[in-house]
Amino acid sequence: MKRTAEIVMTVIAVIMSGLTALFGVLMNLGMSDPEFAEVMEDEMATDPAMGEMDMTAFMDILAIAGPTMVTVGLVSLVLGVIGIIAIKGNKKPVLAGIMLILAALVIGIGTIGFGFIPAILYLIAGIMAFARKPKVTEQHI
Repeated sequence: MKRTAEIVMTVIAVIMSGLTALFGVLMNLGMSDPEFAEVMEDEMATDPAMGEMDMTAFMDILAIAGPTMVTVGLVSLVLGVIGIIAIKGNKKPVLAGIMLILAALVIGIGTIGFGFIPAILYLIAGIMAFARKPKVTEQHI
C-alpha cells in the first residue's frame, strides 16, 4: 500500500516545524541584542494599539517565547521524521500514527496556535495512518 499522501503532508509539516525552530532562534538572537530589544520596546511603547500595557512584562514574555519555539519546533520535527521513517513502505503505520498525532499536539499546543498549519497536517497524516488499511485479497484454491 502506498502512503504517499501521509509522507507528503508530513514532509511539509516537518519543514514548517523546522521553520518554527528557526524563528525561535532568530527571536533568541534578537532578544539577546540590547539595542534591538530597546528599539523594539520603544516602537511598541509608541504604538497606540498596545494601549497601556506593561512593556517590561511583554518583553519578558517575548524573551521566553524564543526558547519555547526552538524546543517545540525541534521536538515536533523529530517526531515527524520518526513518523516518516515508520510509515515509509507501510512498515509500522500504528507507530507512525502515534508519532504524528503527538507531533500535532506538541506544535499545536506548544506554540499556542502559532503552529496551526503544521499541527493540522500532522494530525491529518496521523489519522490517515490509522484509518487506511491495505486491501485484503482472497485467494481461491
